[in-house]
Amino acid sequence: MHLYIGLVASIFLVSLSVSGAVIAFEDDLNRALNPEMLKVQAGGQHMSWDAIRARVEQQEPGWKVVRYYFPQHPDESLYIRLRSVHAKQIKHMYVNQYTGAVLGDASVGNRFTLFMHALHVNLAGGVVGGRIVVASTLALMLLAFSGIILWWPRKIFRFALRSPLPRLNNDMHRSLGFWSSLAMLMFSITGLLLHYQSAGKLLQIMNENAVVVNLPGEGNSIVALVAAAEKAAPGAAVIRIMLPEKKDEEILVQARFPEDHTPAGRTYMNLDPQTGAVRTITSSRTSPRWLTALVVYVREFHTGTILGTPTRVLVALLSLLLSVLALTGPMIWVNKKLAVYRGRRARKVRAQEIRTTPVRSYASSK
Repeated sequence: MHLYIGLVASIFLVSLSVSGAVIAFEDDLNRALNPEMLKVQAGGQHMSWDAIRARVEQQEPGWKVVRYYFPQHPDESLYIRLRSVHAKQIKHMYVNQYTGAVLGDASVGNRFTLFMHALHVNLAGGVVGGRIVVASTLALMLLAFSGIILWWPRKIFRFALRSPLPRLNNDMHRSLGFWSSLAMLMFSITGLLLHYQSAGKLLQIMNENAVVVNLPGEGNSIVALVAAAEKAAPGAAVIRIMLPEKKDEEILVQARFPEDHTPAGRTYMNLDPQTGAVRTITSSRTSPRWLTALVVYVREFHTGTILGTPTRVLVALLSLLLSVLALTGPMIWVNKKLAVYRGRRARKVRAQEIRTTPVRSYASSK
């Protein structure tokens, strides 16, 4: 089981391994690759969010701002999403919040990190790719369990770099597989739970566990919506505002408490589109422990954000280690096949030598 699952899943596990190591530093890499759009010169008080909205919509006729992704640091730009009023099209743009200048369209920037994120989530292949990722994640779980069982009789804890290559490959796979087995189980379990939350399932889970509060609002301007959300969740920073596509839909606000290291935060509020009143809230601080564990800790463990940079580095290294296991495993099988082939060939050569060697009688030898 370990052999055949490993042979089939290895190529997909290498893809998940490399892309996982990259997206552990996704935001940092994206800022480094697109500094002209994602970085701004911090300069005092930013413009009103509503003024920025009016200016962008004036510069982009036929488009309406439907989402705000607020900067978390003074030198980060404002990321907004626009929707066409004539067709089902979406545009992603970056804006300097101090001047209101449009810095660029995300579609023309360096999309390396976005591609790596899509590769990790669904192999950049939509629904079919997502199913392959789920199957590969299940395979990783089975490989971790069965690998421990196969490791147990020999208990190889280390490998010697001066060993012959086949022996080095074998020992490396067994020792590294043992020491990383808990990490591989963690990757597989949290990965499956994150996939369960995808495709709108997370929002559904949050809404099902929301608490009705009905706190008064201060209007439906962006400034008023931010103020109402901050009052409803004191101490949380507003991360996103998603404006409704239809008049009867609610406004969705996402916020993040300091201890929540997920990028978008895991505190959700639904606001009245007319008055800005906070109707419901799902707070990561007051939610049931199982919900906090599912929507916060699962992602923090999977991405390594739970303790900041040190755990992100650790997760990236462990993710790359999966590539080592995915490559050394099949090489064990290849080496065994080569050994069998060389053995058969040696026997054939020996048999041929025996057939062609003249048989000398006792008399002739005397």
